[in-house]
Amino acid sequence: MKIDFSRVEKHQKLLLIIVPVLYLVAGIYFRLLLGNLSLRSVDPDYVYFMSGLSISEGFLKVGHIDHPGTPLQILIGIIFRIVFLFRGNNVSYIEDVFLHPDLYLSSANLFITVITTALLVYAGYKTFHITKSVFYAVLVQTAPFLPVIWYDLIGRITPELMMPFPIILLTLLVIQIYYAENSVSYKTVILLALVSAFGLSLKLTYVLLWMIPFFVIDTWRKRFFFAGLSFILFFLLAMPVTLQLNVFWGWVKNLFIHSGQYGGGESNIIDFASLIPNLKELYGYEKRYFYVYFSLIAVFSGYLIYFRKKAEKTMVLIAISVILTIAVQLLITGKHYAHRYFIPVLLLSPLMIFIIAEMIKKFYPKKIITSIINLGIVGILIWNVQFNRQWLPVKTEALGTDVENRMNTWHVAQSLDKISYKIIASQNYGCPFIEYTLMYSTVWANHKKQEEYKPILNKLYPDTYNFFTWDNSMRYWGEKFNAQKAVASGKKIYLYLERNEEELYNRTISKLQEENGAPFNIQNDTVFLNNKTEEIIFRLSIQPEPVDSLRN
Repeated sequence: MKIDFSRVEKHQKLLLIIVPVLYLVAGIYFRLLLGNLSLRSVDPDYVYFMSGLSISEGFLKVGHIDHPGTPLQILIGIIFRIVFLFRGNNVSYIEDVFLHPDLYLSSANLFITVITTALLVYAGYKTFHITKSVFYAVLVQTAPFLPVIWYDLIGRITPELMMPFPIILLTLLVIQIYYAENSVSYKTVILLALVSAFGLSLKLTYVLLWMIPFFVIDTWRKRFFFAGLSFILFFLLAMPVTLQLNVFWGWVKNLFIHSGQYGGGESNIIDFASLIPNLKELYGYEKRYFYVYFSLIAVFSGYLIYFRKKAEKTMVLIAISVILTIAVQLLITGKHYAHRYFIPVLLLSPLMIFIIAEMIKKFYPKKIITSIINLGIVGILIWNVQFNRQWLPVKTEALGTDVENRMNTWHVAQSLDKISYKIIASQNYGCPFIEYTLMYSTVWANHKKQEEYKPILNKLYPDTYNFFTWDNSMRYWGEKFNAQKAVASGKKIYLYLERNEEELYNRTISKLQEENGAPFNIQNDTVFLNNKTEEIIFRLSIQPEPVDSLRN
């Protein structure tokens, strides 16, 4: 009986659709689960909202270049323009975006999910084409399935969401170099430089991954060409950075010489007192990852001892580059600790497993070993599925409950009189009033754009006053708060507090009186109290006489 190997290969390729489809479903699911991003995801989602909006108007000198996040900013700008094509023309583009910001951001998130799904399909077929192994192909596709951290991000707008693009493409290029019989071509070097520049323009945490292509490229002339071209491409891709290079350099310098987050903390490169606890916490979250990492070190050590001078140079360079990159990234993450800073090297898990598998084949170059390795990969994939199944209900419960609790206040906020005074006191990462989210977002706009957007936002959301408790400032788009004018308008006056605390209430009223320039008598009636989130909405009655304020 003859076997039609073309049909076998065809059926194997069909397996490469499964993981991308699962990713697509997960992305849509978490986007729907999270609902309005303005409720709980102001930072960085709405920071990128403002940057993307500015770029969509052709304004590249955006106010936020810290990450830098340029590819995400550009993509958001493009998606915003496309979405507006499907909208009615009753209002201008800017007004429509400000009236429906959650819709525009949700569209951008769903588009990122779709193109990431396409990336996984491409990566699977490309890996299969290079290696002729459906096991390696599926393995590479699983890179973004990081259940401890990824499901917190997949329904949102963050630069990490686009990190699979440079990491997976880098993985494909490294695998291609490993299988190639010839030296690394200049075409491949150019592709490595483009991928590296793209990754760095997304997030500074990618910079250490430049070590991998630098090691893997086979001559010093090509390495220096790679480094120079990568820098040139970075400054071309991250044009907002290039236009504000002095600001960006100051930010990077502070990150390096200070031990805290965001360039803060003490003036030392590493705070060893916090380094160890940070690494312990990271290890607790990512034990499975470190099992693979330590296995790579162990197998590589055995490979060097066993083969010595006969060790394959390309394999040695790939292994060393990956091990060193992860080690240095560990130190950097421990220095400026946040779990998400480790995402670039977390996405290298498939490449680590590939390296381990190929080194094991060198020890025992027989067909049976390939079968055992394939079974091992299947075991890892099953292990990964079980781990995802363990975390999915946890993430669903935590995120879903939080959103559900917040939505109770949101529904009440939507029922309030549209033509009214709204005083919002919050320093949270979200709010049931879109006015707060937009005010927070405009803080991150370039000064020119802030001034340009003020009259538009004042027209759309008049008589809105945001009390930012972290810096004790009252922010608004129109005129300062005037109690006499508010009373004379006949409009209802609402006060939202993120926490039902007397101290916050008194601070807010005191700030209003300061803005007013004179004290006034005030009474309040509770409109809604959310017992689960402790949010509260009052209706205020103001009498602009110079008497002490009372809380009834």
